[in-house]
Amino acid sequence: MVGLQRRFSPSSRYWHDLIKQGYVGNIRSVRMSVGVDAFGQVMPEFVRWALDAANFTELLSVYGGHFHDMLFHGVGFPQKLVAITENHFPLTTLAETGEKVPYISANEVMVIGTLTGGGLFSVQLEGAQTLRTGLQIDITGTEGVLRITNERAFQNRHDNKISAMRDGSEVFTELPVPAEYAYLPVSHLEASTQDVAYLYAAYAGDKASGSCEATTFEDALRQHQLIDQITKSSKSFFS
Repeated sequence: MVGLQRRFSPSSRYWHDLIKQGYVGNIRSVRMSVGVDAFGQVMPEFVRWALDAANFTELLSVYGGHFHDMLFHGVGFPQKLVAITENHFPLTTLAETGEKVPYISANEVMVIGTLTGGGLFSVQLEGAQTLRTGLQIDITGTEGVLRITNERAFQNRHDNKISAMRDGSEVFTELPVPAEYAYLPVSHLEASTQDVAYLYAAYAGDKASGSCEATTFEDALRQHQLIDQITKSSKSFFS
């Protein structure tokens, strides 16, 4: 089971369908910003293991993996890219003891490039935020613009908000997610947790009908290759 669940939220499935239906026309540019407090300057002792880069639990592998999958599943995968990764806080303080632990993984990632369909994209991932900026995505095309936002990028209280401009409009209008996209029972759990339930539902549907909606090993491999490409690009940029 491949746990790339962000593409299965009701909002993600809706805007993915809008793209497929030509709502924005031909994509010209895609911009995504993800801001979180994870991997901050002070962390609890129980996550000390995550400070070891060999354990592959960092901004790029966790948040990059999930949000890149959600984004590029909708707009097409990168064709060419250039990236910069940076560590702004090379020491992490363990909250309980005050011990300073070296931390070498990037907590800031910026990527620009081209998409398979010809559009351009830019992505900024920022961890260790004291003031969380959340999620912002703009997708501009020849016929319209989609904007996907959330005050929090993770542990969302609510699903992402979708707004649009088209047909000569000069202001964004909210596009409520149709009820058929939220087909699971309403839960007390936060929206980003419910995304996992939609992932499980996709696996169950594939098992029952032979469909191929759930994320696959190939999807996971593609994300690992993208992470490697970003890391190598940053190293060559500064060499």
